[in-house]
Amino acid sequence: MVAGLVIVLALVIGRQGAVAPQAMNAQSQAMVAAPVAFPQTINPQATNVAMPMEPDPAAAGGASATMEAPLPNFVPRKLKVFEGHWQGMDGRLMTEELARKLNYPRGLQGVLLGEVTLNAAFSGLLAGDIVVRIDDTPVTDMESFKAASRIVANRSEARISVLRKDSRPGAPVLRKLTIVLREAEGGLGFAQLEGAPMIQAGDPRPHGYRGACTDCHPIGQGFELTPDPDLISLPPPPITREMVARAVSPHEVRGPC
Repeated sequence: MVAGLVIVLALVIGRQGAVAPQAMNAQSQAMVAAPVAFPQTINPQATNVAMPMEPDPAAAGGASATMEAPLPNFVPRKLKVFEGHWQGMDGRLMTEELARKLNYPRGLQGVLLGEVTLNAAFSGLLAGDIVVRIDDTPVTDMESFKAASRIVANRSEARISVLRKDSRPGAPVLRKLTIVLREAEGGLGFAQLEGAPMIQAGDPRPHGYRGACTDCHPIGQGFELTPDPDLISLPPPPITREMVARAVSPHEVRGPC
């Protein structure tokens, strides 16, 4: 009896052992499916146009073209500084390109003020001034502009040395001026630096060639309000004599001009 049971169990185990590999093969075949295509991040190449960053259709296993993913934002790790803001100064690096376009002498180093408001305007700074020194610290680029402003951040005043172009026609003539910048409360603080605005993938160059777009610009469509609401960041429209004579406001009423 015992021997018979042993023989039966041996036969049963032998059959299961023979079937198990087939079952495992069937299961493994059932688990093998078409390869899954994960989205790949395609970084823009060093070129003079903004490269699109759409996934490769071939990598998507022939997915339908109608299934378009939203365009991602690409922000390079290292971006050139575009502009800086400090106490009402809106400045950017003085370059050979700007010197040529604005008729400044070649070889100037410093921060060109494109616009002044607030304390910068009260102190006597003007658009077109080139900041070359803050107190005793030379200013040659945007990084040194920020570093120099940090030294005087807790002070209530600082001496700003600028080069100012004479408005007379002819060859450009520069005068060096020293202007005292004052802040009544809280100290002067320090400059805040910004990169160039975002451009959309595939856009042509918005300016003359200065190297790969991704040296300066993020690419995408997610970092700026569009359109700009109520001229928050755009310069206000000019007020002409005709508008004043006709009592026409260039925008909605925001109080006395």
